[in-house]
Amino acid sequence: MTGQVWKALLLAGLVAGLSTCGGEGLTPPEGEPATLAMVSGNDQNAPVGSVLPDSLVARVLDADEAPVAGVQVTWAAANGGQVSAATTTTGSDGETSVRQTLGPAPGVQTVTATARGLQGSPITFTQHAVAVAEPAALSLTTEPPAGVVNHEVFDPSMQPAVMVEDAAGNPVPNIEVTASLASGSGTLEGAAIATSGDDGVAHFGDLGIAGTGAFTLQFTSGQLTATSSAINVDPLPAEATAGKWDALVSWPIVPLHMHLLPTGKILAWGRFEQDGSMGEPHLWDPGSGAPIATAVKIPADTMLFCAGHTFMADGRLMVSGGHKDDDEGLDVTNIFDPVAESWVPGLPKMAKGRWYPTVTLLPDGRLVTVAGRDTTKTVVAIPEIWENARWVQLPGASLDLPYYPRDFLAPDGRVFYAGERVVSRWLDVDASTPNGRGKWTTGPAHIWPFNREYGSAVMYEPGKILYVGGGGDLNWSTQDPKSNVPTATAEQIDLTVPSPAWRSAGSMSAPRRHLNATILPDGTVLVAGGLSGGGFNDLSTGVRAAELWDPKTDSWSTLASNAVTRGYHSVSLLLPDATVLHGASGDAKIPGTNTPYPNERSHEIFHPPYLYKGARPVITSAPPVVGYGQVFPISTPNAAQVTEVRWIRLGSVTHAFDADQRANTLTFAPIAGAVNVTAPQGPNLAPPGYYQLFILNRNGVPSTGAIIRLQ
Repeated sequence: MTGQVWKALLLAGLVAGLSTCGGEGLTPPEGEPATLAMVSGNDQNAPVGSVLPDSLVARVLDADEAPVAGVQVTWAAANGGQVSAATTTTGSDGETSVRQTLGPAPGVQTVTATARGLQGSPITFTQHAVAVAEPAALSLTTEPPAGVVNHEVFDPSMQPAVMVEDAAGNPVPNIEVTASLASGSGTLEGAAIATSGDDGVAHFGDLGIAGTGAFTLQFTSGQLTATSSAINVDPLPAEATAGKWDALVSWPIVPLHMHLLPTGKILAWGRFEQDGSMGEPHLWDPGSGAPIATAVKIPADTMLFCAGHTFMADGRLMVSGGHKDDDEGLDVTNIFDPVAESWVPGLPKMAKGRWYPTVTLLPDGRLVTVAGRDTTKTVVAIPEIWENARWVQLPGASLDLPYYPRDFLAPDGRVFYAGERVVSRWLDVDASTPNGRGKWTTGPAHIWPFNREYGSAVMYEPGKILYVGGGGDLNWSTQDPKSNVPTATAEQIDLTVPSPAWRSAGSMSAPRRHLNATILPDGTVLVAGGLSGGGFNDLSTGVRAAELWDPKTDSWSTLASNAVTRGYHSVSLLLPDATVLHGASGDAKIPGTNTPYPNERSHEIFHPPYLYKGARPVITSAPPVVGYGQVFPISTPNAAQVTEVRWIRLGSVTHAFDADQRANTLTFAPIAGAVNVTAPQGPNLAPPGYYQLFILNRNGVPSTGAIIRLQ
């Protein structure tokens, strides 16, 4: 019998009745449909009128049990139910499916699948429709907090939970409950609707109240209501606007080079110890609660004062150059291993000594050292790149630059020189020129017409740089008198647009030189310290009020004042608890004299305003290492409250500049008990290494940072 005849018989519905003279049934040819079978979707339980969670799946096979495509299957629902399609066709796997909506009556409900003429047809899927109980009562199983501050997002343990029960006291699932203010003058903030789960409880996740005074909350479902106990909402404290400074903490050195290590410890050094001996690196663990007097000395082979430094891709600290004498640099390389807590011995030297250079990490893990002075007090014009564990000169990129260039890795993979000079530049370390490898390209000019010496700069998002304050240069006394005076102005640039240009970022309340700018977890930039006078380091003109720049509003606000005037050699460093360490100043002589500036062997901790706006989100676990583009979970009980996830590279700061000051806002999606975060797609957007990751709620309140390695 041919296949065509067989198909005709199938369509006529005659196959089952045919037999040979011997009484045996006919067997369809290979590849022709023979049987219809159930695959999955049977025996489900769900409320009446609901769509079943799993599809109903059937399969058509030939006589050899191979799948057959292109066979039509007819579906029919009984008991008032519905199916998503009356007729479907099998695919290459022989399978086809529909979704079932249950009818209004509780009990057994069925759907049949039919393929005419096939063995096993029809097949019947049997489901169990459960009657939906009518809610009869609401009651709070978790009350909101008794006391909060204005706008505070309630702690997860104090988010209201409402039980929905029927007349017999049984839990009722899938019931919407709406929250509102029952009393008090203000506004309820957060998601005001929650749905009861299988246990009958509707859990709210991010409620808060805007207003002050006494409040109660009402929870409603249909005609049913429940009212919370009283909530007292206090005004925000003054610190929520101005922040707060802690008391002074003393060091045995002026900690003018400071680094937050991947271990959470701080490595710092200055020029001299308190007894006048050469300054040695000190290692301190702020998380231990131990005083700085317990900091461990970890001497280096050479004097690291006025060296350049940045973190390598593996978390070790690269230190380029050092101090031979004032304005004379060493040609040494020092690398600190934060795990072994020791210096790596026997490293190759550079071609030139460097005093006041800048080190920048490249996307592939190489590092480039730019500028500084050599052992003859000559500006080092030729950069050197650390690759294959040695330094290589870039003679094609010869350029005289001032001390500690404000260099950043740009999103196109080049190094962007943001200042101090009026005209910015690009450095391509791998370009070929007639003079050899490396090339500088002229970039846009600043609005401020003078050099921004000892101004501070940060990359607050990939390619977006804020440059603030500064003024004059190292031979400032011979320049235009206007250039001797620091500026209050700030400028910003976006390197991701086709034609980047500097534009105004407003002005601080006072001019500042020797200030420190620090990226905060909420995306704002904190400015602390600095001097407003025309002299290079005139401490009588100190500016103690901190200031905050908000890129979302492009505006400045004035915060609380610190206790000590901090000028030349001051530093600021973001800590994992989202506070900022601000310290040092001095450890140098007044130019042309043997008179030293006052040595400030101390720091003070600033608590930004966001730490006074209520309960903080909490990270309970985070992966230690993530890859580019990877989606990774951050466990938190605050998943429903998270509005932003950001990470900031660990800091390495000296001389009003943190060579690692860059941050990323990360995409995320909340899930049960966590948020799934997506790492940046490539190293141009975030060079490899260690970052502090923060989760934030709608008030910009950050968690403590989790230190994560990106590789």
